[in-house]
Amino acid sequence: MDHYNRGLEKSIGQFDVTHNFKLSYVYELPVGRGKHFNLGGNKVANVVLGDWRVSAVHLYSSGLPVGLGAAVGFPIFNGGNRATVPGYDGWAGAQAGSRFDPQVDRFFQPATFFGAQPQDRLGNSTRYNSKLRLFPNYAENFSLGKNFHLLEKVRLSFRLEAFNLFNRVRFGTGPNGLTNPNFGRLTGNQDILLDPRRMQLALKLYW
Repeated sequence: MDHYNRGLEKSIGQFDVTHNFKLSYVYELPVGRGKHFNLGGNKVANVVLGDWRVSAVHLYSSGLPVGLGAAVGFPIFNGGNRATVPGYDGWAGAQAGSRFDPQVDRFFQPATFFGAQPQDRLGNSTRYNSKLRLFPNYAENFSLGKNFHLLEKVRLSFRLEAFNLFNRVRFGTGPNGLTNPNFGRLTGNQDILLDPRRMQLALKLYW
């Protein structure tokens, strides 16, 4: 942005994720015909209780780093200016309770915390602040499935799938421009970064 201050381009990466844990598994219940818990000749019990499987994907990761902007333009400068900041500590807004509440809390400190934005020079902040990140991401997706053997070469596959099973909520930051009147305030669905719980059923016939 500033050829006379190239140190501003030295920044943590936009997609830096400090911690990222993923776990996936598939477990077939050992119940039914040919399994450890064989239900013998009880065909009804084998159909109802046999051939079930459980699978899941767990996702847990740190949030991405954030940056600030300032709507200060110059006649000979074509681009978005960055903010002028006193430092990189303490950008996060205070929370009234034990958990973030978008009705009363802001993601950032008030704009006054960062001071007046000069109108005659480029900002002094780097691209992203490594000391402040988006809220972490926690999500669990589960699937429950079963095969029904109808004939020798015909079977019916049933699946119940749930995405974000525990209906976790992950908030965004709100506008990150210091001159925006809603700076740091979550104002709409665009500030919900994780989809609410979704469930679906599926049937597939193999022949």
